[in-house]
Amino acid sequence: MKIQISPEQSIGAVQDAFHTEFPFLKVVFFSKPHREFKGSPAKYLIEDRAQKLGSLMAEPKEGFLSFEPDMPTFRAERLFEETFGLYVQVMRKSGDTWLVTSVTDDLTLEQQNAKGRAGENVNFLPEDEYDYREQE
Repeated sequence: MKIQISPEQSIGAVQDAFHTEFPFLKVVFFSKPHREFKGSPAKYLIEDRAQKLGSLMAEPKEGFLSFEPDMPTFRAERLFEETFGLYVQVMRKSGDTWLVTSVTDDLTLEQQNAKGRAGENVNFLPEDEYDYREQE
């Protein structure tokens, strides 16, 4: 998957493109970086989806970011930073909430997405070939 990045593009457009490819993940933007396996402090969260990426870049430029399903989560986050100077955190859906993936940064994007998908079915019990009813 490729996402186009340009100074005129909004945060929301990037979030939507990423979310389309990985429906149980989202990227959120911050004004300060974070380290691998660490979360970003909430006070640096940028909530305005209409904010232009150019206002977050030290050197406004445009190009593409490529994400593969087998890419580790921390690598995807670093790609934003190294290429465009954008600080993001990948989050995973878990039921009705979004979890920061800092503890599982070594999982691939596809593994994170699968965990999010599994979290949607928390009341689901897999079919079992055994019958656990009392036997006589």
